[in-house]
Amino acid sequence: MTVRTTPARAGAPATGPAPGAVWTGLGDLPSDWPGCAVTVGVFDGFHRGHTALVRRVRERAAEHGLPSVLLTFDPHPLTVTRPERAPRQLTSLEERVRLAHGLGVDAVLVLPFTTALAAVPADEFADRVLAAGLGARAVVVGEDFRFGEGGRGDTALLGRRGRRLGFTVDAVPLVARDGHTCSSTLIRGKLAAGDLRAVEELLGRPW
Repeated sequence: MTVRTTPARAGAPATGPAPGAVWTGLGDLPSDWPGCAVTVGVFDGFHRGHTALVRRVRERAAEHGLPSVLLTFDPHPLTVTRPERAPRQLTSLEERVRLAHGLGVDAVLVLPFTTALAAVPADEFADRVLAAGLGARAVVVGEDFRFGEGGRGDTALLGRRGRRLGFTVDAVPLVARDGHTCSSTLIRGKLAAGDLRAVEELLGRPW
C-alpha cells in the first residue's frame, strides 16, 4: 500500500481543515497538516455508539489543540471481504459525512476499501495510515474494534503500536439502550421487525 505522508512544515501554524472538509485519500490532507485526534470505523447507521466515539474524539482533539477526524471506509468492508455476508446499508456515505460534520467533527477521511487495503496487516495500517499519514496523537475506537488483514488487529494491538508511535488509544465501551447493545446489526433486525420506536431509540434520532 502506498501512502503519501504530509508532515507539518517547520514553524507552520497548527491550522485545521476547511469547514466541512471531506478527503478521499491521505494525499488530500493539507501540506501544513498539524496532526489530529481520529476515530475509526464504518459508522453505518451512525447510532448512539458512534455518537459516543465522536464525542470522545472531540474531547481528545480539544486536549491536544488539534483537529478531529472521522476515518471511515467505502464501500462497506464486507462487500469486499465477504460479499455473501455484506449487510444492508443503513446510511449512505453522504449521510455519514453529513452526520459527522453535524456532530462537530472537523474533517472526514473516506478511504476506498479495496482488496489491497483489506490485505494490509494491522500493524502496518497503524503505522502508515494513523501515525505517518494522519499524524494521529489520539485514536478513538469502540472496545470491540477490529482492523487489518483478516480482522486480526484489536484494541490491545492498537495500544501497543500507539505507545511506540506516539498516540494514545481510547477503547470506548459499547453503548446500551433498553438492555441491548447499540449496533448496526441490531438496528437492521428491528427494521426487519417493523419496530421503528426501537430503531429511533438506538439511533438517538428519527429514522
